[in-house]
Amino acid sequence: MDRQQFEQLGEELRKIGHRRRQLAEQIFEEVKEGDDITSKQLYQELSDVSDQAMNIMMRQKEMFDQEVQRL
Repeated sequence: MDRQQFEQLGEELRKIGHRRRQLAEQIFEEVKEGDDITSKQLYQELSDVSDQAMNIMMRQKEMFDQEVQRL
């Protein structure tokens, strides 16, 4: 397993997690203010960012799966 690649994926995941948190906070604020259009746009961005996070986690899992299969 390429540890450097795994670490890089972890760093990307941390950045995405931070962005997801920011988006969630913005969505709550926009909903509170009654801005449906902006909240829906932010939700779409949150959905896209969440998909990116899931893809990274799947890549990490595949890396571990391959490593364990070698044992």
